[in-house]
Amino acid sequence: MEKESGRQPRRGLFSGIRQSLRAQIGLIMLLSYLIPVVLLGVFTGSFLMKKLENQTRSAVTSGAEQAWTLTNQNIERTLELARDATYDGELTDAWQKWNSESIGDAEFRRFCQIYLERKYSREPLLSFVACFPVKDPKLKTYLRGGALEGSGELQKLIETVQIMGEELDTRCRFFRFENNIYLVRNLLNLRMERFGMLILGINEERLFQPLTELGREWDAEVAIRLDDCGDPEIDWKSAGTGLTDDRKEKLYYTRLSGGEENGLDLRLTMDRRKQYNEVYSFRMLLLVMALLLVPIMIMIGIYLSRRIVKPLTLLSAASRRIEEGKLGATVPLNGEDELGRLGRSFSQMSLRLKELIDKTYKEEIELKNAQILALQSRINPHFINNALEDINWQARIEGSESISSMVTSLSVLLNATMARQDRRLVTLREEMEVAEAYIYFIQQRFGTDLTVNREIDEKAMDGILPLLTIQPLLENAVEHGIAPAGGGIITIRCSLNDACMHVEIVNTGRETGKEDRERIEAALKGNPTGKHLGLANIVNRLRLIYGESVTIRVDTDTPGQTTVSIIIPREIH
Repeated sequence: MEKESGRQPRRGLFSGIRQSLRAQIGLIMLLSYLIPVVLLGVFTGSFLMKKLENQTRSAVTSGAEQAWTLTNQNIERTLELARDATYDGELTDAWQKWNSESIGDAEFRRFCQIYLERKYSREPLLSFVACFPVKDPKLKTYLRGGALEGSGELQKLIETVQIMGEELDTRCRFFRFENNIYLVRNLLNLRMERFGMLILGINEERLFQPLTELGREWDAEVAIRLDDCGDPEIDWKSAGTGLTDDRKEKLYYTRLSGGEENGLDLRLTMDRRKQYNEVYSFRMLLLVMALLLVPIMIMIGIYLSRRIVKPLTLLSAASRRIEEGKLGATVPLNGEDELGRLGRSFSQMSLRLKELIDKTYKEEIELKNAQILALQSRINPHFINNALEDINWQARIEGSESISSMVTSLSVLLNATMARQDRRLVTLREEMEVAEAYIYFIQQRFGTDLTVNREIDEKAMDGILPLLTIQPLLENAVEHGIAPAGGGIITIRCSLNDACMHVEIVNTGRETGKEDRERIEAALKGNPTGKHLGLANIVNRLRLIYGESVTIRVDTDTPGQTTVSIIIPREIH
């Protein structure tokens, strides 16, 4: 028993899905969304993303290697310029002549100046050049060193270089002095004896241009170490080589010279998101696509629900109503597709079935006629009582001969309610005779305070309508509009076309309140309440005779005016 009770909810869930078309479509839509999203996510995550990351790493490595190579070529160029001062022998010859006193100090310095200008003056990698003999550093010769000479820094630079020269031998060395980089080299004779020193001031912007341009392009931090010239904040000894990724914010590229003489060490620190911009953009694209699919799937679901599920639900509900005996049930499906045509066919079939059954049961028709006669007779005491009160009131006030006319009018009303009870339908001409009799009464009561306008097409006078349709409407207009206001205007409009007759009673007078509107709404539904007996009586009689094809409206939107409109079909259904 416990096992069975434990399985019951699952059976109920799947059974509910099987029995609900809406649930099945929802499940299909959910799977249609999840399956491609999951498959695309797995495919892109395991293959495309890794491929894009590898391509990005290769591009970063290749770009950094190229910039490092170009910078290293610039360094080699400066080293060659330093070596040439010894290898071409021109400074050596000048020194030997000066050392043997063949030429004086001035001649030696002039010769050195000419050599430096010819050799280095047009070299963009250099910002300063100087040389001096070890025996007499005062015989220094230099180019573009005016700022150093003026500040006294040139002498300090020469003193620093003298100390370094004792340890250099045949090597070149880069060093930093007063925020500038210099390359220093001993000048050697043919016996490899040091006779002087050469100082080359490095144009850092030009020397490291490939790396600085790459740093600006990638928005990366560039750290360089060249001999003793390097970023002191970086632990170059423990730095790894190649491209490294912290998987958070930074991407690093490191290239070390391995301790080579005059070797260039490089460290690029890059924003991971900027370097992997394509990867992040692709991920964002996938996310946006997945999110955009949600409203698309919802709209598709709504469309399927409205165009398929809802029509089928309406058809199913209408079928159940017919099964319960509520014949004539219809569905509001008017589209041009298959379901629309099916809905129209179903509605026509249901209405036809109701019509056939109504015709089969004749006793229903007899009952209908009895109900019409009963409702028609209910109005008699209502207006007869009002008419007698008016006659009594007129007799007490005037005592005139108008009483005879009032009695005549009363006889017309009595004739309509008593002598014609076997007639349900009359012409508008006959109906207006009854209405005119009632109008006579109310005009006697209100005198000049009441105006009755008649706007009736001549051809409408032969139109057919139920007996006592207009008179009760006039009575309602008087009792609820004219009388409370002490007078007003009543307009009777009637017209006739091939399909129907239009009857409209307009009265001015007291504005309609909320409670009046509620009573009118009840009367339009055929439920008489309070003083709206006549309107409810007319509604019930018209609907019993004409069914749903008759239209009855009461308009109270215009302040101080009430309009009752009736559209009566020319054929009885």
